[in-house]
Amino acid sequence: MRYEDFDSRYTPLVDAENKLVHFYQDEEGNTFYVEPGFYEGLMGFKEKRSEDFPAIMKSIDKVIKTNHKVIFTADFEFPWISREGYIYREILDITDPLGIFVEDKSRGSDYGD
Repeated sequence: MRYEDFDSRYTPLVDAENKLVHFYQDEEGNTFYVEPGFYEGLMGFKEKRSEDFPAIMKSIDKVIKTNHKVIFTADFEFPWISREGYIYREILDITDPLGIFVEDKSRGSDYGD
């Protein structure tokens, strides 16, 4: 699966130890991973808050440039990969400071009552 929003902005790399998680490098040499769960969350924001998506991607770029080694994960307590010297960021770590929220209005089924 291609991650168009990253493949078009950054150089894709291959991590021989984990080929399931996308690995990238920016023009300054900073490296980062994008786990599938993070990307799925990001695509949810792109779908529901498309007007805010450029600001989200700009914030992701800032996190990369500030921290130099980042793993974008769905859950920092249970990441897919672990790399020494890397920090973890979840999608809400990016969107919450921007004031970009998606309200979860789903609720359980009434069936079975």
